[in-house]
Amino acid sequence: MSASSSKSTLVSSIISGLLSLVIFATLRFCADWFSDSQLKVLLGGYLFSWLFILSLTCVSNVEMLVFGQDFQAKLVPEILFCLSLTVAAAGIVHRVCATTSILFSLVGLYFLNRISNSYYSSSVATVDAPALRKGGKKFK
Repeated sequence: MSASSSKSTLVSSIISGLLSLVIFATLRFCADWFSDSQLKVLLGGYLFSWLFILSLTCVSNVEMLVFGQDFQAKLVPEILFCLSLTVAAAGIVHRVCATTSILFSLVGLYFLNRISNSYYSSSVATVDAPALRKGGKKFK
């Protein structure tokens, strides 16, 4: 593991952790404002989905620092843990915020997975075996 890679992972983890705390504190402080109308409740759910994405980024980067750069977040321990914490935090503000945060978080997780696959996918060269006909002769 190179020093610059480890340093950027550490910085990313710290920034995403701090932004998670700022979003949670702001949403908790303005909880009454989000309960005013249906549109504000939906906005709260959307903002809580960002809390999920940032907390998942923080947890994943800490695990990459501890277990190595090849470590990936899995569904059962990391994603469900961050999602359940996000839903609990959103439920404190408004119950509908919790429901909409689940939906927005799943959409965000889908796009995060697509970005991760395009960034981290490794192109492995495969050798194609020659195709055989019934008689065992090779195609030309």
